[in-house]
Amino acid sequence: MNGFASVCFIQSLSRFPRKLGWIVMVALLGGLAACQRLPQAKGPAANRAASKPFPLGIYGVPGVADLQVVHASGFSLVMGGLDPAYMDAAARLGVGVIATPGSSAGKGFDAKRVRETVRRWDRHPALSGWYLIDEPDLNEVPAEQVEQAHNAVRLAGGQKPTALVVARGWNLAKFHTADLLMVDFYPVGWIPVPAFFQHMRHGATAARAGGKQFYAVIQSMDWAAYRTEYFPPPFSPRPPTEEELRSMTWGARIIGADAVLYYPYRDGHWEMPRHPETWKALTNVVQEVRRWEPIFAAPATSQRPPRSEMMTDRRNEALEPPILWSVNTVRQGNGFVAPGDYWVLVNTTDRIQQIRLTDETWWNVRMPDVRHDDEVAVDADGWMPALAPFEVRILGPLSPR
Repeated sequence: MNGFASVCFIQSLSRFPRKLGWIVMVALLGGLAACQRLPQAKGPAANRAASKPFPLGIYGVPGVADLQVVHASGFSLVMGGLDPAYMDAAARLGVGVIATPGSSAGKGFDAKRVRETVRRWDRHPALSGWYLIDEPDLNEVPAEQVEQAHNAVRLAGGQKPTALVVARGWNLAKFHTADLLMVDFYPVGWIPVPAFFQHMRHGATAARAGGKQFYAVIQSMDWAAYRTEYFPPPFSPRPPTEEELRSMTWGARIIGADAVLYYPYRDGHWEMPRHPETWKALTNVVQEVRRWEPIFAAPATSQRPPRSEMMTDRRNEALEPPILWSVNTVRQGNGFVAPGDYWVLVNTTDRIQQIRLTDETWWNVRMPDVRHDDEVAVDADGWMPALAPFEVRILGPLSPR
C-alpha cells in the first residue's frame, strides 16, 4: 500500500471548512445494508491443522529473517520480493509470496521485464500471485493499462493468479481484470472505523459479481509514520487497538473476504519491530484465528441469525447495522473447536451494543462462549449480554431449537 497516496486523498478533505468536511465524510460513508456471513476468537495458541491454512498475510516482509518471524506468528502469505534465497525459504516454511512481475501497470510498464520475470519465477512453489499494481484508483492509472499488465503476464506463460489492490472498495467495479481483487482502506486515526466495513462490502460485492477472489487489507500502522507535519482535524493519528484489529479481521471474513492481509511489517516508514505493543495486538488476533480456524474459515451457510432488535444504535457511522452476525457450520473441528453451528457477532462500533432476541425459541437459553470459555445467557425477555466496543463474540456449538 502506498501510504503517501492515501494521505493525499485525506489532505484534500481538510480543505473543506470543518463542518462541511464532516458532511462530505458522511456522504462518503453512505451505505449498503446488512450482510451476514462469518466469525472471531481469542487465545494465544496457534493451531497448525493438516489442511491448508486460511490465508492470513502481511505486507512489507523484505528479508528471510522477517519471513521467519511472521511465519512463526501465524501468517501464511506475504508481499515480498523475488530473491532466490527468500523464495526458497518461503517454500520451506510453506509461506506464499505475492510479488511484482518485474514492472507495475501504468505509464512506464515494461512488458519485456515482465516476460523475463514471469518465465523465471512463475512455477516456483512459493509464488502465490503476481501483484500488478498498488492503488490504481489513487494513482490515476487507467483500467486499460492494468488489463495490459494482466495480459502481459498471461502472454508470458504465467499460470499464477494476478492481483491488485484499490484504496476505495467501490473502485473494484472498474479494476476487475485481476484474479485476486483487494481493498486497503485504513480509517484508524482519521474517520470512524465503520467506514472500513463499508469499503470491504463494496469490494466483496464487486469481486463476487466478476467471479473473483476478494482479499481484505487491514491497517496495522499509525498514519503519523507517513507524515511529520501537522495533521488537520479530524485527524488524530494512532495505530489500531487490538479490539479494532479483531473486529476488522472477523468482520471482513463475515462480509466475504477469501483472505485477510495487514499493512505492514516493514515498509521504510512503519517498522513493526519498533512497535512491540501493536505487533503483540496483531499477533494475538492472528493466533486467535488460527486457534479457532474451523469457525473462521467455515463457508457461509443459508442459515440466518434469529430475529433480533439492536437496541443501542440502529445504524453505525457508515449508516449500516452496527453488528455483523453470521451462522457458521463447522463440519470438522480441531483441538479447540467441536463440530456444530456457531454464532459469530462483531460489534463494528466504539460503543456498547445491546441486543434483544425477538425469536422466543432462544429465550432462557445458555450458550457456550468460545472466546471466554464461559457461557452467555439469554434472559426471559430475550436480552443478551451487551457487546463491548468492537467486541467479537463466538457462541457455540449450539443445540438445535
